[in-house]
Amino acid sequence: MNMKNLLATCLFCCIALTLSAQQSVPLPPKPADNGPSLAVTMQFIQDKLNQQGKISYTLHAHDNASGNDWPVYQISIEAANVIANPATCRITWHKVASVDGKVGIDRDDLLDLRNVMTFEVRTSTYEAKMEDIANGNPNIDKRQDPPYFAVTAKLRDNTAKPLFFTAEDTANRVAKALVHAVELCGGGSKEPF
Repeated sequence: MNMKNLLATCLFCCIALTLSAQQSVPLPPKPADNGPSLAVTMQFIQDKLNQQGKISYTLHAHDNASGNDWPVYQISIEAANVIANPATCRITWHKVASVDGKVGIDRDDLLDLRNVMTFEVRTSTYEAKMEDIANGNPNIDKRQDPPYFAVTAKLRDNTAKPLFFTAEDTANRVAKALVHAVELCGGGSKEPF
């Protein structure tokens, strides 16, 4: 083989190696998702919410601006027929709330997990304070007897949606499941840091 052929062969080999190195290679496999599937997570949330039943308490309220106490009210809240649908990433329920036995709220409600930014577990006192501040009544202090716990979703439109529980442990477990479901549904904060 003469020098010209040897150089041509070497050049061909270099080009072939370069081209083969530029061929696409498959991406490494996606790491397995941590935690239960969306279907299992949503079923857990649905079961826990349906187990709550009616939450009843006595409401005591004080107006710090006037120094007056409000009358004592008997309140009940219930989320019934809860359906946590993994296909739509939505939780739906029928909400009934009454004051002294008179129904004030009787409607269907929903939480779209794709629109949730964060969750916070709150005591009933803190939840009531946040609601009063949002409604322009920061001077009102409320106390519930017995207290309850709210898992409150902060939504993209800057509104909040609470789900109620009688036990703090259950509220914390459901909050953890809700955060996992939001991640699996593509919700949550999209900020990298």
